[in-house]
Amino acid sequence: MTDIVKIKQSDVQVYPQTHWNAIEGKPTTVKGDKGDPGQAATITIGTVSSGATASVTNVGTLSAARFNFVLPKGDKGDPGENATTTAVATTTANGLMSKDDKKKLDGLANITFEKVGTV
Repeated sequence: MTDIVKIKQSDVQVYPQTHWNAIEGKPTTVKGDKGDPGQAATITIGTVSSGATASVTNVGTLSAARFNFVLPKGDKGDPGENATTTAVATTTANGLMSKDDKKKLDGLANITFEKVGTV
């Protein structure tokens, strides 16, 4: 096969062999014939797991792809700002509810439901 080389002298490029860049007035794009329609396809997500190296594997077919992903675990992120943790309420300390509401709930009678039939 003959090599196609570009020679540049005095800011003029010369192509001694036939080359696309040597054609003057060429179109900026080349359009070929329209191809046949392809097959319809579906893509679904299979499994997603962690691993050392990222990868995607098609465990399905070309027309019904099912991708299994392996993703490396990322670095631990920065702590959030203004995060709070609320404790469970007791009869002496407020928490997710007030201590007074906790006392009221604790004072309610237990209610038991018994199945008597179906509808």
